[in-house]
Amino acid sequence: MNERLIVFDGKKCIRCHSCEVGCQLENDSPPGIRFRWVSSHFEGQFPDMVERPISSACFHCNDPACAAACPAGALVRRQDGVVLHLREKCIGCGYCIQACPFHVPQVSPTQHTMRKCSFCAQRIGYDKAPACVVKCPTGALSYYPDGNAPEGLVAYGKAERLHMVYAVEGNPEDYRLPYPVPLNTLTLQQVWRWLGGVVPGAFIMAWLWKKAVSEEKANG
Repeated sequence: MNERLIVFDGKKCIRCHSCEVGCQLENDSPPGIRFRWVSSHFEGQFPDMVERPISSACFHCNDPACAAACPAGALVRRQDGVVLHLREKCIGCGYCIQACPFHVPQVSPTQHTMRKCSFCAQRIGYDKAPACVVKCPTGALSYYPDGNAPEGLVAYGKAERLHMVYAVEGNPEDYRLPYPVPLNTLTLQQVWRWLGGVVPGAFIMAWLWKKAVSEEKANG
């Protein structure tokens, strides 16, 4: 199966936020949660300051740390490269937030689950381009359903087979993009964080069980 790809071209972006709005409307994002966001980064000093925009979203990593960190199996990497979030399985634990090197996942305070870009899975399944791409008036976002980017494209994340790559001017660090591009960052530290939550919980459950048994015997 072909792997999907979205390419952002910083030279074409006019910071209109149409991609951001289109994404929110298409995916019914809850208040305070943005699956795609447009930001500006500045270089130099006034009056020679240069403004450089970027439209960011989930990178849909080839080896997603968020999926590896999720204890509930709520994050799944599909064969087409889309890292899908299964809300019905999400328990809102936040481990994916800790594991993601790009700080993409967000917890919705109203829905009590994690939310992130789904690559508009509901659209691409019907051979439609993602909403952010459709709403971009300048072509700064391009969708490649076969995963074949233009020949000679130089973009952040291309070599690492990210499925949301960024052709930006200057250095990645200028856009607060971690460099070199991080791969799966699930570490032993993350495992200890899991245990830090699971072990105390197990002791509490055991204590409650023992207490309930003792009260039952006392009343019995």
